[in-house]
Amino acid sequence: MGLLVGCVYNVKKDITDNEYIDTVKEGYLGNFSDVSVRNAFNYAFFEPYWRYYQAKTGEHVVELSGDITFEDEKGHAILQFVVDEQTEQFTVYAMKFNDVVLSPEQNQLLIGMVYDTWHAKRLAYE
Repeated sequence: MGLLVGCVYNVKKDITDNEYIDTVKEGYLGNFSDVSVRNAFNYAFFEPYWRYYQAKTGEHVVELSGDITFEDEKGHAILQFVVDEQTEQFTVYAMKFNDVVLSPEQNQLLIGMVYDTWHAKRLAYE
């Protein structure tokens, strides 16, 4: 699972405007069909940063990074989405928090927290 996270440091130039980035930003994760990925993570991440690269394996990777509080600890998170070129569907591939690769259970906790944050902030503004 941490394979792509390691490839991130071999990238020479950040590509921050790309069709694959748009696919992820405008898409939806799992059962969270009431808010786009962009909107949910914009609420939870401080200064979210999006970039694209093609991994050595040929996979199209969209990476989202930003500061967040996770499990009562402030830190920096990196999420990697792999986009299927044929179907334009994407999946969460790997996540790191403070340079530690998260387990699948921690991935789900972080994503759930992001959407809970979006929901709470949305209600506060209504």
